[in-house]
Amino acid sequence: MITDSNGMKQIEKESGFSVFDLMVKAGQAVCAQAEKDLGEEDHVLIIAGNGNNGGDGYVIAKYLPRPCRVFAPLGMPKTDAAKQARKLLKRGQIVKKSDFEEALKEADVVIDCVFGFGYHGRLPEEIRPVFRMIRKMKKRVLSVDINSGCEADTGACDNDALVSDITYALDCFKPFHVMRKDHHMFKEAVIVPLGLPHPASLALPEMDEEEFFRSFPKKKDNAHKTSEGRILIAGGGTGMAGALILNLIGARTMGASYIDVMIPENIYEITASKIITAVYHPFGWHTMEPVAEPLIENAKVIAFGSGAVNFPKNREFLDLALQNSTVPVILDAEALRIMVHNTYLFRFVRCPVILTPHIGEFSALIGRQVHETIDEKIALAKKFAVENDVYLVLKGPHTTVFSPAGDMYINQSGNEALAQAGSGDLLTGIMAACLAVNNDIFKAICMAVFIHGHIADIGLAEMSVRGFDLEAYPRIMDQLFRKHAL
Repeated sequence: MITDSNGMKQIEKESGFSVFDLMVKAGQAVCAQAEKDLGEEDHVLIIAGNGNNGGDGYVIAKYLPRPCRVFAPLGMPKTDAAKQARKLLKRGQIVKKSDFEEALKEADVVIDCVFGFGYHGRLPEEIRPVFRMIRKMKKRVLSVDINSGCEADTGACDNDALVSDITYALDCFKPFHVMRKDHHMFKEAVIVPLGLPHPASLALPEMDEEEFFRSFPKKKDNAHKTSEGRILIAGGGTGMAGALILNLIGARTMGASYIDVMIPENIYEITASKIITAVYHPFGWHTMEPVAEPLIENAKVIAFGSGAVNFPKNREFLDLALQNSTVPVILDAEALRIMVHNTYLFRFVRCPVILTPHIGEFSALIGRQVHETIDEKIALAKKFAVENDVYLVLKGPHTTVFSPAGDMYINQSGNEALAQAGSGDLLTGIMAACLAVNNDIFKAICMAVFIHGHIADIGLAEMSVRGFDLEAYPRIMDQLFRKHAL
């Protein structure tokens, strides 16, 4: 289960245990796990904060069956439960500030219990020298719940945050634990169960292959080519035919039955010779509106923007789609750039809008530089989605989906093979096809993001990261369709 800090607070509150009892359960559970991960002769130094995470450290020091000392760089505990936990220690276990460096030299392993899931912002200055010394001495680190200096809900980390070998996630994974490719703050994250009830309402959505195919329908035996609706994909232009072709490959990967393609007439022959099953509607500068209007009216899903830098009258087409459609409209690439400074318009449309920016495009949408956005991207993206009533797909190592209702999905599939031009165009086509067969918009978007990465993971069995061929997607997905009898 994945939950955020508010969800974890609620789980603890509804558990029926006191704060101190939870502290003891957590400390003892960590001891049991740590004994599996420590060497027989390892000496341990615990770094304890002055809050409840520090209290966990005092409990660990009490119950860990090996030489163990505690250093409290922030001073005495401030919470009642942590004060109670500190009384469990034996005389001589507490390390004085003047003896810290020597105690660190003698330790084989450091257990990090300074900050927990309530941490936010920047590290206190007095803790920096301690963390820097641990890093300088290259000590093995085990972090309890969250690496100190990192935020549970966003994955943002201070430059001096502790990097661990193992991070013990208490009871549930938090967003930090499932965003490792964003921050690389641990080698491994392990759940340490506490046996607390987990209300489903507090869990963040997750997706795997089985869940994907539970939500992907089989074709009925009386199906026809438009029984799942018509997808309209518009985009491409001079020099950018490949982006549109990858949209179509993505849609065909998911078995889309009827794809209308609104295409600039100067790239029609290139595209049509590559994908022969789509229905093409070539147009020029003076024929954009009469071609677009009936296509928009008949579409079940619309995707626009991939490669559309030189798409004739691209702004006018975007206006037509947003003003006249009531079905989901996916905006990618050039469509996102058109909407910079105009995002307020999303609040006045009748159609569900799905935006698919990478961090640079998202920063432009909210009027920030990338370096100003990246550490706050989760909070900023969630706020943007809610305030503008849109679905936001923030692409990256862990592509994250946000809904207008404030829901969030953090994707776990995919690998660095997708770090190439065209993978986002492929995702747009996959997403259009998933939206055509699932009326739950948020679920369909999450499905698309997951399967986009999952196919890439499967593909590494036969292709290299650097030589990964995006055109192999339909073939790999066909293996999955056959596996699941679709």
